[in-house]
Amino acid sequence: MNYESTMTTAVSAVKGRANYGDVMDVHEDIAKTASTLLGKSLTMYDIAMIHHVTKLVRAKRDRKNPDHFIDGINYLAFAAQFSGATNVEQDIKDMAAKFAPPMPRADAVYASGMSTVPTVPVE
Repeated sequence: MNYESTMTTAVSAVKGRANYGDVMDVHEDIAKTASTLLGKSLTMYDIAMIHHVTKLVRAKRDRKNPDHFIDGINYLAFAAQFSGATNVEQDIKDMAAKFAPPMPRADAVYASGMSTVPTVPVE
């Protein structure tokens, strides 16, 4: 593949994958999900760069597959687009709160008269 056909194919590849959804929405969703899973805050930029690195490693192992280069170009372009993306930490906290509300503090539980610690009779 020459430069021009590689770039043309890269643009076509993005258009052909529209069934996955909007690129920004997909990367934001991946960033939120991965951040929750890993316990670290990741951005859309981070995800695009990880995808790009994946394609670099694959290209290193299989130079004859143009898909690695074409997708790598696109992921790097997405990273450039997302380079000003904000940190998704608050979104992650909000999402986590929906699935696992914060536990009440122990002193608040005891002050309410409830005991979460089993009592053992003293003889």
